[in-house]
Amino acid sequence: MLTKVLAYTSLYIVTIFVNGIIVKLLLKPFLPEDMPAGTPNAGRMIGYLERALILTFLIIEQPTLIGFVLTIKAIFRYGDIQGDCNTKMKISEYFIIGTLISVLLTVLVYAIFRNAHLL
Repeated sequence: MLTKVLAYTSLYIVTIFVNGIIVKLLLKPFLPEDMPAGTPNAGRMIGYLERALILTFLIIEQPTLIGFVLTIKAIFRYGDIQGDCNTKMKISEYFIIGTLISVLLTVLVYAIFRNAHLL
């Protein structure tokens, strides 16, 4: 029992925090110079919640709910990125790249833990 608790705790820590660092590093070259400032640390918290929810949906074997997370993110970001100016295009690309990296890393870490029979 303790082994499972440690495995799930490790899985969440790696998925939420370590993957957050990786996402930030991989996104650095794509960060628009004229990125508008939002609420401090809100993007980081959104990433944490996104990865935690996606991981939870994978663990409870409800991967279709991942679409719910991505849809909510897209709806709330749509107003920020619509339009055809260069800045908005860069912001939308940055947003999409970050989301896809985050989802990919979450699924990969889950698959590694699962295939290693740690869960």
